Amino acid sequence: MPKKFYVTTPIYYPSGNLHIGHAYTTTLADILNRYKQTKGYETFFLTGSDEHGQKIEEKAKEANQEPMVYLEDKIANFKTLWEKLDIKYSKFIRTTDDYHEQTVKKIFTTLLEKGLIFKGDYEGLYCVSCEEFLNADQITEDGNCKISGGKPQLVKEDTYFLKTSAFQDFATKVLTSDFLLPEYRRNEMLKNFVEPGIKDLSVTRTTFKWGIPIDQDPSHVVYVWIDALSNYITALGYDQNDDSLFKKFWQDPETEILQLAGKEIIRFHAIYWPIMLEGLGLRQPNHLLGHGWILSKDTKMSKSLGNVIDPIALIDEFGADALRFYIANDLPTDKDGNFTMDLFTESFNAHLANNIGNLISRTNNMITKYFDGHLGDDLNLVDKIMLDEANKSIEKFELLMDQYKISEAIRVVLDLGQTTNKYIEDKAPWNLEKEGKLEELKVVMITLQRMISIISFLLSPILVKNSEIMLEQCGLKTDSLNFDNIKTFENIKFNKLGEKAVIFQRIK
Repeated sequence: MPKKFYVTTPIYYPSGNLHIGHAYTTTLADILNRYKQTKGYETFFLTGSDEHGQKIEEKAKEANQEPMVYLEDKIANFKTLWEKLDIKYSKFIRTTDDYHEQTVKKIFTTLLEKGLIFKGDYEGLYCVSCEEFLNADQITEDGNCKISGGKPQLVKEDTYFLKTSAFQDFATKVLTSDFLLPEYRRNEMLKNFVEPGIKDLSVTRTTFKWGIPIDQDPSHVVYVWIDALSNYITALGYDQNDDSLFKKFWQDPETEILQLAGKEIIRFHAIYWPIMLEGLGLRQPNHLLGHGWILSKDTKMSKSLGNVIDPIALIDEFGADALRFYIANDLPTDKDGNFTMDLFTESFNAHLANNIGNLISRTNNMITKYFDGHLGDDLNLVDKIMLDEANKSIEKFELLMDQYKISEAIRVVLDLGQTTNKYIEDKAPWNLEKEGKLEELKVVMITLQRMISIISFLLSPILVKNSEIMLEQCGLKTDSLNFDNIKTFENIKFNKLGEKAVIFQRIK
């Protein structure tokens, strides 16, 4: 029976234009999902849109449209971006889907009946953009929200609270485990939100209508977090007629569950979501990976500063793999990353064009020139030192990917590429050919062909389209390699090389 892997992105708020941040988290999830598939896992990959709330209601009014009409082209844009980025999700959930809304009502009722939700009134500063009541440390000296930069509104209204204060010890236990990654984010959550005392969480609003009305008191609509966070289980059929996916990908303790979210919403995923699951008597995810922001020259990207990058424009000009590679390699999840066109160009040329692309081109040329494109079937004639180097790289790559350290894993592969390029210079195949040392030349070429086959396979979850071409340039079919045969190349046969292709054209 195959092992199972369930990966989720946060559901995205469709109130504005697409930006590279939307591409960031979803690409990471897609890469990890594809990697697990190469390891033989049965996977489920969830993404979607968070469609309720005051901001959507206001934006729709500004556009003189009903909210559902306003949302349609925004959701279509998300799906267009995922298609262009070669994102292969299993399901796209919308919080306006009827099954989700009905299940959210049931979740609210269950928590209410358990005494974990109670009615009260709330007064506080509310950021419409973040859909969040703000603490004092979330507000700048001039009274603006530190995340959105907007001016919060003073709100006083009846509300239902989730009794999160009762889970102080539980939250501490969660955040002292290895649940939240990277480790330093656990300390942030503990110090800033748990140790000062967890406050009960307002979960309904009465001052707007674009939400899910609760059965017990229809003047109240569930807003944001019970609605948004519960998508991770409603999408699987939790508390619905068909809960087979829920049983397989959530209830089964053997399923590896990974959730990804940006640091601005980590608190809700690291504290409130585990509390909700505990209140419902459900298992916890294995890990929550909290990544940083994408900066532009060390400044957070924002529409007001005019430094937002349109991912579709990038893909249309440079291809999906170029953007997928930059996200995976140059935006590590354990800190904020930078994106500028200069950095993008520099990374592409150095790593893909000069390192990997040049290596494949040189090797292909030499196999074609010296051996008419085919080295025969005796693939045991391989340099043992290089083979050991490759096998160590495979093991390091697997270890890092299993820890969700995508950027570090890619660097292992790029280092192997540099080592292989150096091997060409050290062995100088052109001299071996001139000197008539054809057996030694054949060993070198078989070694090179195997090295670039390994590199191409390891990069396949990132370079979705180009990895197919890379393997073809090695003389292999796309599905020839897997983690069972990649070290031994047992029963692998290389085809005669066909027409040469330029894989990574330098960006000028």
